[in-house]
Amino acid sequence: MIQTALAVASAIPLIIVMSTAEAGSDAQSGERTAPVRLGTERNWSVRLPEADKVVYKGEIIQDNKNVEADGIHSIDVLYSLAVVTGKYIKEYGKDEELQAEADKILLPYQAALGNFTHRELVQRGLNKTSVGDSKKWIEFDSPPVAEWVVEVTPSFTLTQDQSALVLDNHISIHAPGSPSEPLYKNLIKIVSDPRDEPDPAGFWMMGGGERLKEESASLFARSLEIAWGEIDNASRKDDPVRPKTIRYRHGKSEKMERAELIDMRCNRVVVRTLRGWLMSVPLTGSSGDESKNECDNKLSKSLHRRWNLRGIALFVKQSETL
Repeated sequence: MIQTALAVASAIPLIIVMSTAEAGSDAQSGERTAPVRLGTERNWSVRLPEADKVVYKGEIIQDNKNVEADGIHSIDVLYSLAVVTGKYIKEYGKDEELQAEADKILLPYQAALGNFTHRELVQRGLNKTSVGDSKKWIEFDSPPVAEWVVEVTPSFTLTQDQSALVLDNHISIHAPGSPSEPLYKNLIKIVSDPRDEPDPAGFWMMGGGERLKEESASLFARSLEIAWGEIDNASRKDDPVRPKTIRYRHGKSEKMERAELIDMRCNRVVVRTLRGWLMSVPLTGSSGDESKNECDNKLSKSLHRRWNLRGIALFVKQSETL
Protein backbone atom coordinates (compact mmCIF):
# COMPACT_ATOMS: atom_id res chain seq x y z
CA MET A 1 0.00 0.00 0.00
CA ILE A 2 2.91 2.38 0.75
CA GLN A 3 4.38 1.68 -2.69
CA THR A 4 1.04 2.46 -4.31
CA ALA A 5 0.74 5.75 -2.45
CA LEU A 6 4.27 6.78 -3.38
CA ALA A 7 3.55 5.97 -7.02
CA VAL A 8 0.53 8.26 -6.87
CA ALA A 9 2.63 10.95 -5.18
CA SER A 10 5.09 10.98 -8.05
CA ALA A 11 2.34 12.12 -10.41
CA ILE A 12 1.16 14.98 -8.16
CA PRO A 13 2.86 18.40 -7.75
CA LEU A 14 4.77 19.24 -4.58
CA ILE A 15 2.65 18.84 -1.46
CA ILE A 16 3.22 20.46 1.92
CA VAL A 17 2.91 17.62 4.43
CA MET A 18 0.55 18.59 7.22
CA SER A 19 -1.52 16.91 9.85
CA THR A 20 -5.23 17.51 10.42
CA ALA A 21 -4.47 20.22 12.96
CA GLU A 22 -2.14 22.01 10.56
CA ALA A 23 -4.62 21.84 7.71
CA GLY A 24 -7.21 23.63 9.85
CA SER A 25 -4.98 26.47 10.97
CA ASP A 26 -3.46 29.41 9.12
CA ALA A 27 -1.16 30.39 11.99
CA GLN A 28 2.48 30.97 11.19
CA SER A 29 4.44 28.83 13.66
CA GLY A 30 6.12 30.95 16.30
CA GLU A 31 5.38 34.21 14.52
CA ARG A 32 6.26 37.27 16.57
CA THR A 33 6.73 40.88 15.49
CA ALA A 34 8.63 42.34 18.44
CA PRO A 35 9.72 41.42 21.98
CA VAL A 36 7.71 43.08 24.76
CA ARG A 37 7.45 42.99 28.51
CA LEU A 38 4.09 42.15 30.03
CA GLY A 39 4.95 42.94 33.62
CA THR A 40 3.00 41.98 36.72
CA GLU A 41 0.89 45.14 36.54
CA ARG A 42 -0.58 44.46 33.09
CA ASN A 43 -4.17 43.34 32.50
CA TRP A 44 -5.13 40.75 29.91
CA SER A 45 -8.12 38.74 28.74
CA VAL A 46 -8.69 35.38 27.09
CA ARG A 47 -11.21 35.42 24.26
CA LEU A 48 -13.35 32.29 24.44
CA PRO A 49 -13.55 30.01 21.39
CA GLU A 50 -16.73 30.20 19.33
CA ALA A 51 -17.82 26.67 20.32
CA ASP A 52 -19.28 26.24 23.79
CA LYS A 53 -18.06 22.75 24.76
CA VAL A 54 -14.45 21.73 25.26
CA VAL A 55 -13.24 19.23 22.64
CA TYR A 56 -11.95 15.84 23.80
CA LYS A 57 -10.81 13.03 21.53
CA GLY A 58 -9.48 9.53 21.93
CA GLU A 59 -5.95 8.85 20.74
CA ILE A 60 -5.64 7.14 17.36
CA ILE A 61 -2.89 4.54 17.58
CA GLN A 62 -0.55 4.75 14.59
CA ASP A 63 1.44 1.72 13.47
CA ASN A 64 5.17 2.29 13.96
CA LYS A 65 5.71 0.60 10.59
CA ASN A 66 4.35 3.76 9.02
CA VAL A 67 7.40 5.79 10.08
CA GLU A 68 10.03 6.25 7.39
CA ALA A 69 13.76 6.38 8.07
CA ASP A 70 13.83 10.17 7.74
CA GLY A 71 11.31 10.54 10.55
CA ILE A 72 8.36 11.58 8.37
CA HIS A 73 5.18 9.62 8.96
CA SER A 74 4.06 8.11 5.67
CA ILE A 75 0.57 8.27 7.14
CA ASP A 76 0.86 12.07 6.95
CA VAL A 77 2.00 11.82 3.33
CA LEU A 78 -1.00 9.66 2.53
CA TYR A 79 -3.32 12.08 4.29
CA SER A 80 -1.88 14.98 2.31
CA LEU A 81 -2.61 13.05 -0.87
CA ALA A 82 -6.12 12.48 0.40
CA VAL A 83 -6.57 16.21 0.98
CA VAL A 84 -5.49 16.98 -2.57
CA THR A 85 -7.63 14.29 -4.22
CA GLY A 86 -10.62 14.81 -1.94
CA LYS A 87 -10.54 11.20 -0.73
CA TYR A 88 -9.95 9.44 2.57
CA ILE A 89 -7.45 6.60 2.87
CA LYS A 90 -9.06 4.40 5.51
CA GLU A 91 -6.19 1.93 5.82
CA TYR A 92 -4.09 4.53 7.63
CA GLY A 93 -6.46 5.88 10.23
CA LYS A 94 -6.96 9.52 9.19
CA ASP A 95 -10.68 9.10 8.65
CA GLU A 96 -13.78 9.58 10.71
CA GLU A 97 -14.33 5.88 11.36
CA LEU A 98 -11.04 5.37 13.18
CA GLN A 99 -11.55 8.55 15.19
CA ALA A 100 -15.01 7.35 16.20
CA GLU A 101 -13.48 4.05 17.28
CA ALA A 102 -10.76 5.84 19.25
CA ASP A 103 -13.36 8.07 20.92
CA LYS A 104 -14.94 5.04 22.61
CA ILE A 105 -12.27 5.42 25.27
CA LEU A 106 -14.16 8.56 26.39
CA LEU A 107 -17.43 6.78 27.18
CA PRO A 108 -16.73 6.50 30.95
CA TYR A 109 -16.14 10.28 31.06
CA GLN A 110 -19.24 11.59 29.33
CA ALA A 111 -20.95 12.58 32.58
CA ALA A 112 -18.11 15.01 33.30
CA LEU A 113 -17.18 16.13 29.80
CA GLY A 114 -20.68 16.50 28.41
CA ASN A 115 -21.20 19.82 30.23
CA PHE A 116 -17.58 21.04 30.47
CA THR A 117 -17.55 24.43 28.75
CA HIS A 118 -14.73 26.69 27.60
CA ARG A 119 -15.87 29.25 30.18
CA GLU A 120 -15.18 26.81 32.98
CA LEU A 121 -11.91 25.58 31.46
CA VAL A 122 -10.54 29.09 30.88
CA GLN A 123 -11.57 30.34 34.32
CA ARG A 124 -9.95 27.36 36.01
CA GLY A 125 -6.83 27.91 33.91
CA LEU A 126 -6.64 31.61 34.70
CA ASN A 127 -6.85 30.80 38.40
CA LYS A 128 -3.67 28.74 37.97
CA THR A 129 -1.58 31.29 36.04
CA SER A 130 0.82 33.79 37.57
CA VAL A 131 1.26 36.08 34.56
CA GLY A 132 0.21 39.72 34.79
CA ASP A 133 -2.18 41.27 37.28
CA SER A 134 -5.87 41.27 36.42
CA LYS A 135 -6.96 38.54 34.01
CA LYS A 136 -10.38 37.43 32.84
CA TRP A 137 -12.20 35.82 29.91
CA ILE A 138 -14.35 37.61 27.36
CA GLU A 139 -16.95 36.23 24.98
CA PHE A 140 -15.98 35.19 21.46
CA ASP A 141 -17.99 38.02 19.89
CA SER A 142 -16.99 40.71 22.39
CA PRO A 143 -15.73 43.95 20.80
CA PRO A 144 -12.00 44.80 20.99
CA VAL A 145 -10.78 45.84 24.43
CA ALA A 146 -7.97 48.21 25.40
CA GLU A 147 -5.75 45.52 26.88
CA TRP A 148 -3.84 42.38 25.95
CA VAL A 149 -6.08 39.70 24.43
CA VAL A 150 -5.20 36.02 24.06
CA GLU A 151 -7.19 33.97 21.55
CA VAL A 152 -7.18 30.23 22.19
CA THR A 153 -8.41 27.06 20.48
CA PRO A 154 -7.72 24.17 22.86
CA SER A 155 -8.45 20.50 22.22
CA PHE A 156 -7.58 17.52 24.39
CA THR A 157 -6.66 13.94 23.57
CA LEU A 158 -6.80 11.07 26.05
CA THR A 159 -4.25 8.33 25.45
CA GLN A 160 -5.70 4.89 24.82
CA ASP A 161 -4.14 3.59 28.05
CA GLN A 162 -5.95 6.48 29.83
CA SER A 163 -2.78 7.39 31.71
CA ALA A 164 -2.16 10.82 30.17
CA LEU A 165 -3.90 13.83 28.69
CA VAL A 166 -2.54 15.83 25.75
CA LEU A 167 -3.44 19.45 25.00
CA ASP A 168 -3.07 21.08 21.57
CA ASN A 169 -3.70 24.80 21.96
CA HIS A 170 -3.56 27.28 19.07
CA ILE A 171 -2.69 30.59 20.75
CA SER A 172 -2.65 34.14 19.35
CA ILE A 173 -1.64 37.11 21.52
CA HIS A 174 -2.82 40.60 20.56
CA ALA A 175 -1.24 43.73 22.00
CA PRO A 176 -3.46 46.62 23.16
CA GLY A 177 -4.70 48.61 20.19
CA SER A 178 -3.91 45.82 17.68
CA PRO A 179 -7.02 43.61 17.56
CA SER A 180 -6.49 42.38 13.99
CA GLU A 181 -2.75 41.58 13.91
CA PRO A 182 -1.44 39.17 16.58
CA LEU A 183 1.93 39.92 18.11
CA TYR A 184 2.53 36.20 18.54
CA LYS A 185 0.82 33.00 17.42
CA ASN A 186 1.77 29.37 17.63
CA LEU A 187 0.61 25.86 18.41
CA ILE A 188 1.59 24.78 21.92
CA LYS A 189 1.33 21.12 22.87
CA ILE A 190 1.43 19.91 26.46
CA VAL A 191 1.69 16.22 27.36
CA SER A 192 0.79 15.48 30.97
CA ASP A 193 2.85 13.26 33.23
CA PRO A 194 1.52 9.70 32.98
CA ARG A 195 -0.60 8.35 35.83
CA ASP A 196 0.00 4.76 36.88
CA GLU A 197 -3.45 3.88 38.19
CA PRO A 198 -5.04 0.40 38.28
CA ASP A 199 -8.42 2.00 37.55
CA PRO A 200 -7.69 5.10 35.41
CA ALA A 201 -11.34 5.90 34.72
CA GLY A 202 -12.13 5.73 38.41
CA PHE A 203 -9.14 7.99 39.14
CA TRP A 204 -10.04 10.66 36.59
CA MET A 205 -13.76 10.59 37.45
CA MET A 206 -13.24 10.95 41.19
CA GLY A 207 -15.36 13.82 42.48
CA GLY A 208 -17.56 13.83 39.41
CA GLY A 209 -14.64 14.19 37.00
CA GLU A 210 -12.94 16.90 39.03
CA ARG A 211 -9.47 15.42 38.55
CA LEU A 212 -9.89 15.29 34.78
CA LYS A 213 -11.10 18.89 34.69
CA GLU A 214 -8.29 20.09 36.94
CA GLU A 215 -5.64 18.32 34.86
CA SER A 216 -7.12 19.91 31.74
CA ALA A 217 -7.02 23.33 33.38
CA SER A 218 -3.39 22.81 34.49
CA LEU A 219 -2.31 21.95 30.95
CA PHE A 220 -4.23 24.95 29.60
CA ALA A 221 -2.61 27.30 32.14
CA ARG A 222 0.82 25.91 31.31
CA SER A 223 0.30 26.60 27.60
CA LEU A 224 -0.60 30.22 28.38
CA GLU A 225 2.49 30.71 30.53
CA ILE A 226 4.76 29.23 27.87
CA ALA A 227 3.25 31.58 25.27
CA TRP A 228 3.75 34.61 27.52
CA GLY A 229 7.30 33.46 28.18
CA GLU A 230 7.97 33.53 24.43
CA ILE A 231 6.57 37.06 24.22
CA ASP A 232 8.71 38.16 27.15
CA ASN A 233 12.01 36.92 25.70
CA ALA A 234 14.38 39.61 24.50
CA SER A 235 15.15 37.75 21.26
CA ARG A 236 14.32 34.56 19.42
CA LYS A 237 17.81 33.07 19.76
CA ASP A 238 21.27 34.25 20.63
CA ASP A 239 22.80 31.72 18.23
CA PRO A 240 21.60 28.74 16.21
CA VAL A 241 20.61 25.70 18.27
CA ARG A 242 21.15 22.26 16.79
CA PRO A 243 18.04 20.08 17.02
CA LYS A 244 18.27 16.94 19.11
CA THR A 245 16.23 13.76 19.26
CA ILE A 246 14.00 14.16 22.31
CA ARG A 247 12.56 10.95 23.74
CA TYR A 248 9.50 11.59 25.84
CA ARG A 249 6.67 9.79 27.56
CA HIS A 250 3.31 9.80 25.83
CA GLY A 251 1.16 7.98 28.33
CA LYS A 252 2.82 4.63 28.96
CA SER A 253 4.50 4.62 25.56
CA GLU A 254 7.54 6.46 24.22
CA LYS A 255 7.70 8.94 21.36
CA MET A 256 10.52 10.86 19.70
CA GLU A 257 10.74 14.39 18.32
CA ARG A 258 13.56 16.23 16.56
CA ALA A 259 13.53 19.58 18.29
CA GLU A 260 15.51 22.43 19.83
CA LEU A 261 15.77 22.28 23.61
CA ILE A 262 14.42 25.50 25.13
CA ASP A 263 14.14 24.78 28.82
CA MET A 264 14.48 21.82 31.15
CA ARG A 265 13.31 21.38 34.70
CA CYS A 266 13.58 18.08 36.52
CA ASN A 267 11.70 15.45 34.51
CA ARG A 268 10.17 17.79 31.89
CA VAL A 269 11.42 19.80 28.92
CA VAL A 270 10.08 22.55 26.69
CA VAL A 271 11.20 22.16 23.06
CA ARG A 272 10.66 23.84 19.70
CA THR A 273 9.90 21.35 16.96
CA LEU A 274 11.25 21.59 13.42
CA ARG A 275 7.84 23.01 12.44
CA GLY A 276 8.21 25.81 14.98
CA TRP A 277 5.64 24.49 17.43
CA LEU A 278 6.30 24.38 21.16
CA MET A 279 5.96 21.25 23.27
CA SER A 280 6.17 20.61 27.01
CA VAL A 281 6.70 16.90 27.59
CA PRO A 282 7.84 14.47 30.32
CA LEU A 283 11.20 12.89 29.60
CA THR A 284 11.61 9.15 29.15
CA GLY A 285 13.38 7.45 32.02
CA SER A 286 12.52 10.06 34.66
CA SER A 287 11.62 8.60 38.04
CA GLY A 288 9.27 11.38 39.03
CA ASP A 289 10.24 11.08 42.73
CA GLU A 290 12.52 14.09 43.04
CA SER A 291 11.75 16.70 45.68
CA LYS A 292 10.90 20.26 44.70
CA ASN A 293 14.37 21.53 45.66
CA GLU A 294 16.05 18.77 43.66
CA CYS A 295 13.94 19.66 40.64
CA ASP A 296 14.75 23.37 40.98
CA ASN A 297 18.47 22.58 41.26
CA LYS A 298 18.36 20.57 38.03
CA LEU A 299 17.15 23.55 36.00
CA SER A 300 19.59 24.19 33.17
CA LYS A 301 21.08 27.57 34.09
CA SER A 302 22.50 28.25 30.64
CA LEU A 303 19.18 27.59 28.98
CA HIS A 304 17.41 29.58 31.68
CA ARG A 305 19.49 32.66 30.92
CA ARG A 306 18.69 32.46 27.23
CA TRP A 307 15.07 31.44 27.58
CA ASN A 308 14.15 33.14 30.81
CA LEU A 309 10.48 32.49 31.60
CA ARG A 310 10.53 34.94 34.50
CA GLY A 311 10.36 32.30 37.16
CA ILE A 312 6.99 30.97 36.03
CA ALA A 313 6.29 27.48 37.39
CA LEU A 314 5.65 25.70 34.11
CA PHE A 315 5.96 22.13 35.22
CA VAL A 316 3.93 19.86 37.49
CA LYS A 317 5.65 16.88 39.10
CA GLN A 318 4.03 13.48 38.90
CA SER A 319 3.58 13.46 42.66
CA GLU A 320 1.57 16.70 42.66
CA THR A 321 -1.96 16.24 43.96
CA LEU A 322 -4.73 17.82 41.93
